[in-house]
Amino acid sequence: MDQLATFIQTVFDNPPVAYNPVNQTLKGWALYCLRDRGLKVDTVVNNADFEVQSKVGSMRFKVAKSGDALDPDVAWIVLDANGQQAKIVPAASK
Repeated sequence: MDQLATFIQTVFDNPPVAYNPVNQTLKGWALYCLRDRGLKVDTVVNNADFEVQSKVGSMRFKVAKSGDALDPDVAWIVLDANGQQAKIVPAASK
């Protein structure tokens, strides 16, 4: 994983608020966590849910509640099997 992906994974390893599917969407929670850590997040992008930008680069993400049938062209934020922890799945190609 590259430097930006590693940092983003640390954001989800220690989120500012826990994910609660009753009160928030996975995408909304991910956006909140990333913006809370000072990352610039652009929600108007083609073929992705959002793009995270930093001084070291940018990554396009989609979010999913399961790791089934993920598009390899974009990075993913996926919930683990028990729905408590988000994991980064990097894109297969850049």
